[in-house]
Amino acid sequence: MTKTLIKNIDAIPPLPESVQDIEKIYADPDSTFEDMQKAIEKDPILTADILRIANSPMYGISRTINNVKQAVSLLGKDAVRSFVLSSAANASFKIDLSPYNMTKEQFATACERQLALTINWLIRTQPKRLSVLAPAAFLVDIGRVIISKTLIEDNKASVIKESIDEGKDIAFAEKSACGAQTTDVTATLFNNWNLDPNIIHVIRYSDDPDGTYDDEKVMAAILKAVRETVLPNGEITEESIAEAKDTIEEYELDLQGYEKAVEKILEA
Repeated sequence: MTKTLIKNIDAIPPLPESVQDIEKIYADPDSTFEDMQKAIEKDPILTADILRIANSPMYGISRTINNVKQAVSLLGKDAVRSFVLSSAANASFKIDLSPYNMTKEQFATACERQLALTINWLIRTQPKRLSVLAPAAFLVDIGRVIISKTLIEDNKASVIKESIDEGKDIAFAEKSACGAQTTDVTATLFNNWNLDPNIIHVIRYSDDPDGTYDDEKVMAAILKAVRETVLPNGEITEESIAEAKDTIEEYELDLQGYEKAVEKILEA
């Protein structure tokens, strides 16, 4: 990593105390839905963010979610915990993704679609994996914001745009410009935030699931397929779905569940 990139990662403040408290509650096997609800409701801004995301049509909830209790009950602790971390992460950054020729709104759409795809894919057949994959899917690309800031400061903002225009691999362009790709930066930031090591490992290996093994390899492959499906600007195309299906076939993942999840996202 370049000196500028390291400086920008180190400059990100710790997670707010309220979010750290929620993480402790989430990690406590004896905690209840009510414990999480009460901790979240102490923060009105966090509560508003959670309700906004939870009411997205991508989750297929037939009625309006009016409070945190309903959000936790209908979507589960894993999803709501991911909303909490996302809200905290977004509050830590000034988001300028102009080097990627993306708007803040496109970035937010991509993150929300990745989370919704992951939840809809796994909620019925592999719900235990959501404790790792829900926050990983929602936040894996937050490192892109830090890289973007670094490229602007180092007068290299055109590097990513040129790679996109030429159809080249974005991760390779990121490494060439600042010595690390998005997943590396996100994993490093999450390590600084003392988040679950399993989340960090799955994010770090989502570009190359074969670099790890066993259940972690499967989860890294799922995250890889999710990121392939949803393009950085939030779009889902026939080509991106086909690329994800290649990964699903290679790692023998649940294709039927994936197809149903994609259909739900596209219908929202």
